[in-house]
Order: sequence, then C-alpha cells, then structure tokens
Amino acid sequence: MAKHLTGLPHAAVILVLLSAAGERAVAHPAHAKPVNYPFVVGFERFHSSNDDDEYLAAGGLILLNEMNCVACHAPPPTLADTLTGVVATDLTGAATRLDPISLEIFIRNPRFLKRDSTMPSLFAGPDRNLDEVNALKHYLATLTYEVPDYPVGEVEAGRSLYHRIGCVACHAPELEYRPAGLPASAQVEMTGLASVPMNLADLYDLRTLTHFLLYPNDHRPSGRMPDFKLSEKDAIDLAAYLKAGPDLVLPGNLTTALDSGETFVIDPALVEQGRALFATKNCTACHVIPGAAEKTTALLSRPLLELKTEPRAGCFSDRPVGGTVPFYGLDEVQKRAIAAALARLAKTARPEGPAEIDWRMKLMNCYACHERDGIGGVETSREVYFGFADEKAQLLGRRGHLPPALDSIGARLTAEWLGRVLHHERDGESVRPYLATDMPLFRKETIAPLRELFLRVDSTAGKAGAIPDGNGEAGKAIFHGKGECIRCHDAGLVPSTGWPGIDLATSPARLQRGYFDEIARAPQWQHPGALVPPATLTQEDLDDLWAWLRSLAKE
Repeated sequence: MAKHLTGLPHAAVILVLLSAAGERAVAHPAHAKPVNYPFVVGFERFHSSNDDDEYLAAGGLILLNEMNCVACHAPPPTLADTLTGVVATDLTGAATRLDPISLEIFIRNPRFLKRDSTMPSLFAGPDRNLDEVNALKHYLATLTYEVPDYPVGEVEAGRSLYHRIGCVACHAPELEYRPAGLPASAQVEMTGLASVPMNLADLYDLRTLTHFLLYPNDHRPSGRMPDFKLSEKDAIDLAAYLKAGPDLVLPGNLTTALDSGETFVIDPALVEQGRALFATKNCTACHVIPGAAEKTTALLSRPLLELKTEPRAGCFSDRPVGGTVPFYGLDEVQKRAIAAALARLAKTARPEGPAEIDWRMKLMNCYACHERDGIGGVETSREVYFGFADEKAQLLGRRGHLPPALDSIGARLTAEWLGRVLHHERDGESVRPYLATDMPLFRKETIAPLRELFLRVDSTAGKAGAIPDGNGEAGKAIFHGKGECIRCHDAGLVPSTGWPGIDLATSPARLQRGYFDEIARAPQWQHPGALVPPATLTQEDLDDLWAWLRSLAKE
C-alpha cells in the first residue's frame, strides 16, 4: 500500500514536509551544521559574496560541474572536456541503506533529509504526482545488496581515528576534542573554513555505514569521498563513533502521514512503472541504472549558452515551480556565481596547463590536504589533528605530520609511482611512515585526468640524458660515508641512525632521476626548511649512489 500523504490538504502537506527540515535531533558533535543550500566544497573554500563578478564566475563554473547542471544542459564545445559533470551515488543497495520512508522523502525532496544536498527534486512542486513518487519508491526498494554483520566498534577508538587519519581535512572536528599528546598549554583553534556535512551517517545503520567506509569508491563513483583503505577494525570503530550521537529523528506528524501502519510490500507492477520513470524523469542524467555498465544518455534541455538567469525562475527559483524543472534551493551567492559564469561562458577559454590542474584540484578537494603553487593546504586550525606517527617524527616539524606540497609533482615522481599513489592498490607500506595520515585511493577513471595533467604540465622531458652506469659498491660507501645519507634515511634493510627520513631504496622506482640529483645536491632549495644539510656530491657520486639504490630493488 502506498505510503504517501493522501487525504491531506495541499497547504498542510507543504507545512508538514517543511517542518522536517527544522525539527531534527541534535547532531553528532563532529557533524558540521548543515547549510540550507547545495554544498560544493570547491566553491565554499575559494569563493564568497565579497568576490567581484569576474572571479565569482570561476566559482560558477565549479557549481555548473559539481551540481551536474551539464548533465541536462550541454556546455559549449570548447568546454566539453572541462565541464564533464559527475556520476552520482551508485543506487545499488539504496534500499539496504535507507528505509522506505527515507526513500520516499529523498525522492520528493532530498533536502528534507539532507539540506546541503546537491541533488535536486522533481517532486517538490505543487503539481507533484504522488503516484509517480510511489512507483519510484517501489523500484528503489528492490535495489538491495548483502551487507555483512560487522562487529560493533569502539567509540573512543573511532574518535581518535577520526581526528588522526585526515577525516578532519574535509569534515568538522569535534568541538573541544584535544588530540593525544597535545601540550596542556596549547590552544585548539576553531576552524574557519566550511566543513563538508555528513549527516547521511544519521540515516545509515551501523552495518551500512561500516560498509560505506570500507568501500566508498563503490558507493560514490565521483571520488569526492576517497578510499582510505581502512581495515575492518578501523571501519567499525569509525562507524561506532559517527553513530555515537543521536540519529536524525523525523517529526511525528510527518512519519505518521507517510507511514500507513502497514508493512511495506513491494508491488511488482509499481516496480516496473518506477523503473520506466527512472529514465523518463531523467534520473539517468546523473545516476547509472543499477546493473548497467555505464551511464545512459540523458534527456537534454537547453544548452548552457541559451539559458537565461533573469527573471529568477526555473532552477533559480526560491521555491519549487513544478513541471520538469528541478528544485535546487540555491542561495544568492551561488545564483550570482552561476549567472556570472553563464554571462561569460561564450568567451570562456578552456583552462589549460596550471589553470586546469587548479580546476581539477578544486573539484576533487585536493587542496584540503595539499598545497600547490601557494594555493590550498591544510587549514592552520586543522593542522593539530594531523598527528605524528612517533616521537622521532616530531623532529621534522610541520613536514613530519602534514601531507606534502604538490608543486612540480609530475616532474618529481615517475608516472608509474604517481599512478600507484593515486589509484593503484598499495601494499600498505607508506613512503612517509612518519605521517599518521596516509594518502587515500581514488578510482582510476576519476583521478587519471589529474595524473596525466601533472605529468604533462610539470614534465621536464628532454632535459635529462641517458642515465650512465654507476658503481654500486662505491654508491653504498657514499650512502654510509661521504653522503651521510644514513644519518636520516633507511635504505631497504639498512636502518638510519637518526632522523626518520624516507627510505631511499624506493627512489629509483619513485623519483625521476633529475629530481633525485637536484634534491641530493640542494635539499634546501627543493624543500625550504628541510633539516638535511647539502651534500658535496659530484655527478659521479650521484651515479654511483643511484646504481646502488637500483640494486636494492632487485635483491
């Protein structure tokens, strides 16, 4: 039997549903307060109402991509490779993660449950067809999967993990939480940059939340939530912490109106109707049909170049207008940014080189952890949550606990290693064991364009000649003697005698030879503030040292 608002006057329906957004239980202390507009982190960090229209237009392009406007409105050909949009949440298992009432509310208007959602509603307007809502609910209710019965984790272990492994680079730290080892006199500052809300944790149960944390790239193909390669123990502890606060509680009048009191039974006829509606309502513009190999062709509306932003109607409307127009609930800054972007779209050149890297790093929120060319990096007030792996790592200062800058990364790392770091399976052994935070993994299809950009833009191809053969035995002596490398660095099974430097045995596989020579000769130039003294090594010395390090990889 249908679970929708039958028998209630239209005005009462609106009032009841709107009350859902305001009558929430107190969220978990680590949840960022949800904003009342679509939250796009790349826009939030770098754009505000104080921007002039020229700069704000760049933020408007981010919104057009991340809110998937380009799924329905084709960009101009010159920007087709830039404004590619995103693939939305994989709906496989939607009914395992959400109960029938939550499914129905999400179909009607996602912002009733997740006010910061970038997903618009097609059923929030006055002409909504509740029979269609019901049919879609029956279809989505068939999308289940098996989730293991994970053990219950430890809240305190999860709290420590959440604040140590990098979650707080994007999400809010818990108020008044003090990281372990922080001196009593040290003050923990309030964060200033916006944090990504994560109130869907309130809707998932422990099992489904644990499963999501273990396999985020399967759930979110866009890669905006990467895979931290958590162990099962870490995942269940983290889930236990995120569920430690009260769950979201819908107001009684809403749940009573939606719930007929009968057990929800899937109707096969409604399932087929809902399956057809999933395509005709253009859900396929953003979502892959569960079971399909790839996203189907969307039903396109007017191209971006033909859109008008005045008067404030259509997607710019403050209230749902119905029909085929989706309701986003944009705030005024977002409307201004999109309007500025559309006004300049015909003259906007495709970002190239460093500008394209900047664009993609903003989309993927790489700047939450990494700095490049003076942009981004961990917010100062959040640095305290990036811990040192051990006491020895503290000798390295900020370099001993913060993710590295990505300046010229494509000229520093080999193509193979860069791919391994970003999206390939790793053996769990970190190159920087002194960092408590590890580099997360992304789907290859999602991160490959950024990898190729790093290599192409930063490339120093043609500057280095053939690598001469060196004397491995002489290189070993340099490592232990003249070069003094052993003072700070390991080399395979050869342990250092002091500082917790990077294991140099990985250098031939990891570093481009030209960069290895540069950093060996002048580490302070490549890494200002590094505590490594410059070694007076000749080119022959470097060839010998390289030859020995290469021999270690073969042993």
